[in-house]
Amino acid sequence: MPRPREFDQELALDKAMELFWSKGYERTSIQDLVEHTGVHRGSLYDTFGDKNQLFLTCLDRFRQNASARFKLLEGPGEPKELLISYFESVIDSAMNHSARRGCFIANTAMERGAVDPAISSRIEAYSVDIESRFYTFLLQAQAQNKLRSKHSLRELSRFLVTVRSGLYVLAKTAPERQTLQDSANVAISMLF
Repeated sequence: MPRPREFDQELALDKAMELFWSKGYERTSIQDLVEHTGVHRGSLYDTFGDKNQLFLTCLDRFRQNASARFKLLEGPGEPKELLISYFESVIDSAMNHSARRGCFIANTAMERGAVDPAISSRIEAYSVDIESRFYTFLLQAQAQNKLRSKHSLRELSRFLVTVRSGLYVLAKTAPERQTLQDSANVAISMLF
């Protein structure tokens, strides 16, 4: 009879994601994962597979969790104010973590995106998902006659993906919140 799992898989996965996010894939060893999650090596392998499979599972979990911030763009209110709130949330997230670790997906794209097809396909899916969420938001703003850009909604959606990612990257070294705020303000001014 199989032995029941003696650890919280969701918590272990969150802890593994946190470690990969802070250290990156290459600098995270299986021993690091064992120590950080508190889960024995054999149990990690039995539950999540090898290090690469665990990493892929962490990427999938991050994508699921990241969609919550986009609820800010779906609320009632003026589109400009919704986008301001969204970028405030991104800046809060980027600046408030003591390690200033950036975006897990962006970090992964720079470290492993070009060398692992399974990782690059997840990164692409995440980017498409974000672009689609921005597109939906912009479509609603356009329907309210609030958008004032000559660019297509697709171009603007991709621009907002780039700004979002750039804020996380910039936060890794920016000494002041205002640096990120300035970038967000310019982006917002181009749309509304």
